[in-house]
Amino acid sequence: MKGISSGMLQLLMKAPVVLLLSSFLFGCQNVSTQIPLGTAQQAESTGSGFRTGDIREISIPGTGVSFTMVYVEGGTYRIGTPVGEPGREDDEGPVTDVAVGGYWIGQYEVTDDEFNVFRYPDRDSDSTAVPDASYDVDAVSRPSPPYEDPAFGMGGSGKPAVGMTQWGALQYAKWLTEKTNVFFRLPKETEWEIACRAGAAPGESGVYPGSELDAVAWYEANSDLSLQPVGAKKANDWLLFDMLGNAAEWMLDEYVPDYHDQIGESGPNPWIAPTRLHPRTVRGGDYGEQEQALRCGARLESTTDWKRRDPQIPKSFWWNTDSPFVGFRLVAPATRPTVEEENLFWMQVLGE
Repeated sequence: MKGISSGMLQLLMKAPVVLLLSSFLFGCQNVSTQIPLGTAQQAESTGSGFRTGDIREISIPGTGVSFTMVYVEGGTYRIGTPVGEPGREDDEGPVTDVAVGGYWIGQYEVTDDEFNVFRYPDRDSDSTAVPDASYDVDAVSRPSPPYEDPAFGMGGSGKPAVGMTQWGALQYAKWLTEKTNVFFRLPKETEWEIACRAGAAPGESGVYPGSELDAVAWYEANSDLSLQPVGAKKANDWLLFDMLGNAAEWMLDEYVPDYHDQIGESGPNPWIAPTRLHPRTVRGGDYGEQEQALRCGARLESTTDWKRRDPQIPKSFWWNTDSPFVGFRLVAPATRPTVEEENLFWMQVLGE
């Protein structure tokens, strides 16, 4: 289903009425080796010797907060939705072969615990893993106060952080890069779908079939129309949790309806770079969606309607008022970009 789900409409109808006063990268066996990260330099590894399913833990310096990432080997993968799959939309095909480099992807969606270290300066510290660098908590540009609770009261410790704009999610990735000395960004659509399918080709049985959806995903039928703690359902075959359901997830790409045609004509590591504020792509479906929306090939485009109740002029760059169903997870490319490439990237996606 494209747009706001029926379950989400029920929640929005309960929201307060407001008078508006006026926007870089895996099919192998499962390996669950836990690889602790003692230093930032270890996290910067090119990925040599790692295998799909390897797990690394990364700590946010000066806090008690950490998170885990799963390795995905580089290679050529097939993505897209075959004609005939129930719920398929025209923007999900044709099925396309894509080549990507190796990357680490968040084992879970970014949680409130993680995002709040960025959001609230009193939860941060002056520590950084960047050698010889100074870090001042009070000098960090942080999210502005939202007009109202972006999670509609559904958030909390262990639950996905939601309601931020794609720009806000990328600002978190930039901040985390400066804290940990590991380059983070949002997933490209190709990377996300490869990780979601976990080694299975489009159309193969066993990729979140409807009869098993309840075991792996929170959606309209089992969520109570509310966010749930991350990792409470079964992981996919690459040990990734909540790839479908719970919170939908921001992608790095600008949304285009002919995405598969465009990337089929490009080289390795395809990305639809932004040319305007909207639309951006969202993947995975959410807690209020029906079963057919929770598919690895399904795509959703962002809309300015997600800010429709924001009375601020200009409207917040950080928060949406009407997307408590959208969060994100992070990617760290196995080969880190150069300093010049990173600076160019942040300028391209953030304008700074």
